[in-house]
Amino acid sequence: MEPLRAVLFDMDGLMFDTERVSDEVWCDVANRSGFAMTSRDVSLLRGRNYEGGRAAILERFGADFPYDALAADAIREISARLERHIPLRPGLFALLDALRGMGCKMAVASSTHSSRVLRNLERTGVRGYFSAVIGGEAVTRSKPDPGIFLLAARALETPPAACMVLEDSYNGVRAGAAAGCFTVMVPDIDPATPEMERLAAAIVPSLNAVIPLAAQRMGKLA
Repeated sequence: MEPLRAVLFDMDGLMFDTERVSDEVWCDVANRSGFAMTSRDVSLLRGRNYEGGRAAILERFGADFPYDALAADAIREISARLERHIPLRPGLFALLDALRGMGCKMAVASSTHSSRVLRNLERTGVRGYFSAVIGGEAVTRSKPDPGIFLLAARALETPPAACMVLEDSYNGVRAGAAAGCFTVMVPDIDPATPEMERLAAAIVPSLNAVIPLAAQRMGKLA
């Protein structure tokens, strides 16, 4: 097992507590248009870029579902809410500071468009921790395809086996494992399942719990 040299972060649901906002807005937007969408339906979007999410929702609701129009409304409302406040997942700054102190390289690999990723990172004051930011439009195939993590590892000039992936979504864990990274699930809305227990190298309850795990993999524990 290679020593840890880099950590690749998901964003929504992992760094920021934004998945609940997304669930609520998507359900409201769809229901206003006459579609009975639930949080379980919205979960199909988690970990996927725009095209991947579109395909999943059309498969669920049928080809006549007005995905593009509803997505435009949902993105506009979500962005408006996050302009007012972006809630952080507990332990985010503690983890970022600890990894920086250990000399660990960091990147964001999110299925969200890079323009929104960068805006969120800058507004919360964490942009400076990351040497690379990869958005969902950078790859043709979204998570669970491993491409975005392989691209992030390449941007940090680090082999995937020396990277830790931090994810909250099922598709993200699948992608990290497929990339050959040391994949850690930090569950948010979706609980760990037997599949996640099989794919993830570790499942931890919080970002704070990642710190000793990273230190151990980097040989930084006393």
